[in-house]
Amino acid sequence: MKTALTSRPFKKEMIRYQGWFGAFSRAFLSNASRKGREAMGLKLVHSQRVRHLALTLAREIDLDNGALFLSELCGLFHDIGRLPQFEKYGTFLDAKSEDHALLGVKVLMENQVLKDLKFEERQMVLDAIYVHNKFSIPESFKGLKLTLSKIIRDADKIDIWRVFDEFYKKGRGSSEINLGLLPGDAISSEVMEDFSSGRIVRLEHVKNQLDFMIMRLSWLFDINFKASLRIITQRGYIDTILERLPEGKERRLISGKISRLLEERLGT
Repeated sequence: MKTALTSRPFKKEMIRYQGWFGAFSRAFLSNASRKGREAMGLKLVHSQRVRHLALTLAREIDLDNGALFLSELCGLFHDIGRLPQFEKYGTFLDAKSEDHALLGVKVLMENQVLKDLKFEERQMVLDAIYVHNKFSIPESFKGLKLTLSKIIRDADKIDIWRVFDEFYKKGRGSSEINLGLLPGDAISSEVMEDFSSGRIVRLEHVKNQLDFMIMRLSWLFDINFKASLRIITQRGYIDTILERLPEGKERRLISGKISRLLEERLGT
């Protein structure tokens, strides 16, 4: 996909944006408690990993250098709102604070971080960041803005799966990763209804950690690129969750639906 972006020293520009990201982050970390530094530090690592994944996906779908640069910017800044969110509210739960994507857009606009981009470039990046955590992408999104939105949503989900994978396998990560939910001994009926219908499980339907696992599996219905699915399956993220579900009819139903989806999308 070719863009109207002119040739620019993209690597130098990215180094400058990385510098701003680092300085902005250090200001929050220096004023935070030990727990706060740990929590925000995880988000900073996540942001860099999503940046890298966004660039990887953009290359996989053969975008040009200008679009690669914008994809990387979206990844770097997609969670910048998490820092003021945690400093003010002490939580990453949007429902108990503010929409972190909207906060991120405000941070970038108030600090004029993207002022050197052309207007249409700046709007595409801000719009993609704003919708990265929404239930779906607006139908009005077209062209490169739509592509950037799909890339950042896929990259974000992939790295969130990575965070949980490490938590389950290696015990890495805060216990708050499960939103304070109790383990639970059964999957809620609303969650199973969402999943069985091929819909993303809504957070308001999640009652326990089992439900939360199914919600993350339901993100597969919203993955946009084959390259994303290949990364997810090759890294074993799906199996890590399935292995932790209780044996029985519901686990078989979930596993079967995922197998059919992967076969349709990947031919596996």
